[in-house]
Amino acid sequence: MNETLRPAAALMLLLACGAAVRAQVPDRRPGPAPVVTAADAGPVVTDIQQIDPETFHAIAVRLPEGRAPKIDGRLDDDVWQLAPAQGRFIQREPRFGWASTERTEFRILYDDKTLYFGIWAFDDEPEKIRASEMKRDSQLKKGDAIKITIDTFHDHRNAFYFSTNPLGARKDANSVEEGRTVNYDWNAVWQSRTSVDARGWYAEIAIPLSQLRFKGGPGETVWGLNLCRIIVRKNEETYWVPFPREWQSIGFARMSHAGVLLGLRDLTPRRKLEFLPFAAPRVRRDYDAGTPTTAEAGYGFDLKVGLTSSLNADVTYRTDFAQVEADQEVVNLSRFSLFFPEKRQFFTESAGIFDYGSNGGSDASNPGLLPIFYSRRIGLHDGQEVPIAGGGKVTGRTGAYTIGMMNIETGATTQRSAGVDLALARANYTVLRVKRDVLANSSIGGIVLNRQGGAGPAFNLTAGVDGVFSLGSHFNLTGLLARTSTPGPVGKGWAGVLDTGWKDDRFDTGFTYVDIGERFDAEMGFIPRTDIRNPKLRAAWTPRPHWRGVRQLTLGGSATYFESHAGRVESRNQEAGLTVSRQDSSSIHVALDRDYDDLPFDWRVGTGAIPAGGYSWNAFKASYSSDQSRRVYGSIAADLGGYYSGDKQTYSGSLNFLPRETLLVETSYTRNRITLPGRPVYTTNVLSTRVSYSFSPDLFVKSFIQYNDVSRLASLNLLFWYIYRPGSDLYVVYDTGWETAVPGPHSLRVRGRSLAVKMTWWVAR
Repeated sequence: MNETLRPAAALMLLLACGAAVRAQVPDRRPGPAPVVTAADAGPVVTDIQQIDPETFHAIAVRLPEGRAPKIDGRLDDDVWQLAPAQGRFIQREPRFGWASTERTEFRILYDDKTLYFGIWAFDDEPEKIRASEMKRDSQLKKGDAIKITIDTFHDHRNAFYFSTNPLGARKDANSVEEGRTVNYDWNAVWQSRTSVDARGWYAEIAIPLSQLRFKGGPGETVWGLNLCRIIVRKNEETYWVPFPREWQSIGFARMSHAGVLLGLRDLTPRRKLEFLPFAAPRVRRDYDAGTPTTAEAGYGFDLKVGLTSSLNADVTYRTDFAQVEADQEVVNLSRFSLFFPEKRQFFTESAGIFDYGSNGGSDASNPGLLPIFYSRRIGLHDGQEVPIAGGGKVTGRTGAYTIGMMNIETGATTQRSAGVDLALARANYTVLRVKRDVLANSSIGGIVLNRQGGAGPAFNLTAGVDGVFSLGSHFNLTGLLARTSTPGPVGKGWAGVLDTGWKDDRFDTGFTYVDIGERFDAEMGFIPRTDIRNPKLRAAWTPRPHWRGVRQLTLGGSATYFESHAGRVESRNQEAGLTVSRQDSSSIHVALDRDYDDLPFDWRVGTGAIPAGGYSWNAFKASYSSDQSRRVYGSIAADLGGYYSGDKQTYSGSLNFLPRETLLVETSYTRNRITLPGRPVYTTNVLSTRVSYSFSPDLFVKSFIQYNDVSRLASLNLLFWYIYRPGSDLYVVYDTGWETAVPGPHSLRVRGRSLAVKMTWWVAR
């Protein structure tokens, strides 16, 4: 054969073999659909402002009686042919406005009890489909994924969120106020099954209508809807309904830019009735206190009752949080307390309704603008658990109003702290929250919080009003005003915040002013500083240069200033930095900081005290984060420069890897080295390792070990989690801790051990 013809012949043979293989694969494609496949033909969307999202119509088809599809991920049931195929997904990243490089189609069915989604995620290179997470509520950032948001009230504000990946993982959430708060701890009882073949991957999802809140009634019910597909090897985000790029991925929760789901008729919302009793026996021993082994026959229940189709009541009795992972160990080198996110499900569910003064988004580590409600003040004291005797909450919507009411009673207990026994009396905590929708995407509201009993004065009362306004696609305005009342001196108990921001795909600017009075005492909140005026200005330029491998630059700075009401400068910070976001999702960040802090007292740090007075210093920061979709990924960071009268070097890093599918090893390390004049060098080291493995979407095991050489403590947490039937869980949790650097031949001394089993049983009507 002619040498020049051999490559062509080989190519023809390869194509023929590929066609033969595909011929053996059942064609589960649902037929023609309005999809765009010529991604290299130019942008589909040129001006996002000219798009009317409600011109995107999806049709749901009612199933004949007794014809529900089998949820197995194969999408080969004949009933799927009853619904029209829908598609035409458009990129947000990396080529905004262009058609998706891979075809995606979906169909929607429903009956009196369930809403069904069938999704065909076609792929020209199915061998490159990635997925590594199966645990319930995994982040789903390391592989391909499908996401769905549903606005069941069609109020353009609130949504239910469901997501899965090629392994059938289940992730759900609810969002309020256009995604200002996204609660990933909300858990519904639903099904998701997937399969993969030579044409792509497929998802079959069944969501019981009893898990959703909606109005319903005779005639047609209109819902908001959007879908997203992630193709991780291309770092591609595509959406059925595109939205402004500067909203970033959280724009998926902004239902003012969602499409419309039609065809739902004669839906009857059911008043929710769910009963979740649990048994939680536990055996523990505190070696540090010298107590013998004790056994507890823990038990209790949670009850959910639908008061109306959109208003639910939750009751909890003898609440148990044995399955909640311990806080990450951190060395605090500032003179203010650290913020830790809430992890307990009773408080995280419907948390967005009680939110006050949030910066927006889903960052649980950000306390917000004026967090006067911090749920960790309930049932926790100095990081130790306080027993919750019981309580309840009512949450939901009625007309234009969002309502939240919570009352929790904690029991009396004795805790040991710093070698001293501290008696805590019974306490009662009440929270009342009301918000009203105004304008197109804005709200005004009020909140009242009260503590009775417990530690401290007889009561502590906090009341606040707020207004959150989204004016157009780019401008946001938030105003907050709050007052506290406690037995004792009155006056100077006010606090207020004004926050403005403008953001588009090229500029991100904002100004915040915070004023907190000297006697502002929000005991149920997280307010680390009082008697301050705090203006903050930030500005950034965010261009998208046509540089190889670069997605976007962020070049900007900020200036923050704190002074007392007497005019004393307390602290200030100026920062200028550059962030390079790459197309593969990795990023590089460098920044220069200038700090000033006026210590009002001698402050002890490590091996010595820093005298009271004013101090200025400079610091350089740099960090790199790699592509999370890789089997090996991680980050490194350095913070080098001054620290009051001395110097500080902080190095941190993480290394994570997937030895095999669904087996994830995550390690992190932080080292601080502080040098102060006339003091020995002070060093700290914190190391943690988490190893997790998912046998299936319903069976998960994890180990988490931490070491902190400042507190000289090491701890181990082992968790076995089995969802043995929908809505019902079995947890087995083992915890142990050691004191390190113990004098003598043994370097470790056991401080305590505990073994807990928690079994829940979900009963619903």
